[in-house]
Amino acid sequence: MNKVAKVAMAGAVAMVLGTLSGALWPGVAATAVAADAPASGKPQVSAAAGKDLIAAQKDMKEQKWDDMLVELDKVKANPKKNEYDEFLMNEFYVTAYFNKKQLQQVTGPLEATIASKYSSPEDVKKRVVVAAGLYYELKNYDKAIEYANRAMKDGYGTDKLQLIAAQSYYLKNDFKDANRAIQGMVSDEIKAGQVPTEENLKLGLSAASKINDDAASTHWLELLVTYHPNAEYWQNLLDGLYRGKPTDKQLLQVYRLSLDVGAIKRGSDYAEMAQMALDAGSPGEAVATLNKAFADNVFTATADKNRYEHLLNSAKKQAAADQATLAKTEAEAADAPNGDRLIGTGIGYFGYGNYAKAIKDISAGLAKGTGKSDPEDARLLLGIAQFKSGDKDSAIKTFKSVKGDPTLQRIAGLWVLHVKATATA
Repeated sequence: MNKVAKVAMAGAVAMVLGTLSGALWPGVAATAVAADAPASGKPQVSAAAGKDLIAAQKDMKEQKWDDMLVELDKVKANPKKNEYDEFLMNEFYVTAYFNKKQLQQVTGPLEATIASKYSSPEDVKKRVVVAAGLYYELKNYDKAIEYANRAMKDGYGTDKLQLIAAQSYYLKNDFKDANRAIQGMVSDEIKAGQVPTEENLKLGLSAASKINDDAASTHWLELLVTYHPNAEYWQNLLDGLYRGKPTDKQLLQVYRLSLDVGAIKRGSDYAEMAQMALDAGSPGEAVATLNKAFADNVFTATADKNRYEHLLNSAKKQAAADQATLAKTEAEAADAPNGDRLIGTGIGYFGYGNYAKAIKDISAGLAKGTGKSDPEDARLLLGIAQFKSGDKDSAIKTFKSVKGDPTLQRIAGLWVLHVKATATA
């Protein structure tokens, strides 16, 4: 468990145990300790145990915990005590042991008060919550789970109790149930419009990883890049796409997303992306990619610097020639029998950062219908252009329309997560 998660968990347990205050454990009124009075209809302490209970109450007020325990032990040993005496005795034991920080000794009396017919339904709920936190603190994870689940089953569980249950499953190496428990908690938070904490999402990811559940791991990574995006989470999420042996067309799209989320780190990846952009008819994109690589000093070896400086110069020459004829090519493409050439000019404009022109041409090309061009690849690029132009709603709509190619559809889905993350940042 990571350090931050431990701190968060400690806070949750402290809050739960904090209910072990005097207010939760009512004292014995002196006027009630005289003799059995069944006619009153209320439970009464016995005359046999009343004196010792009153003495224990007095010690409690004076915070004389050792003296209080002596009096309670007298009550415990008294064969004439009644059930109500025993109930109050256990309440007092809880208070004394808790204040002496003898938490293990708290458990028996606490469970007895939970089971007692003299505990009101509301007090039972409070004490079940306390028991869950107490057993977690004592590393009795089975018992912590038992009481946390009891509260949740009966409808008064809190997110703190859900976390106690999830952490307890995790710490007893029941990673399957840990993953299930944290999923339930996070799902509830999202439905309530809350942002799940990064620590809880990482706990879910760790549990899923422990049981080699790739689908669950992907789910947690998707939530992390949605609510707490960083390059590391994106790298882990995109790793499957890189390992899936994508085609060059697909790989260029993976690179485009990786670059936008800051997940490209290796110089060889920048170089490969630039070469693929050149091959796809986007020399401006190749220039921009290599310029970023040099600006970030990703090429460390002298041979690499020289090789990719040569590639950059070549890309600049191609970009200059392309820009000189792009407007003419665009005009001619409007009269072409299909939309391939318009999509091509749209790709060109995309590389130069002219997203308005890219959107116009790719949209028109798709509307005319394609010949050799891949419409889903073009549609994916259209969504990227819309996002970069600031039209996030249209971008999401376009990304969701990418169908047919499972890899491109997956990339489009990840772009949706990225767009939503930037919208809430």
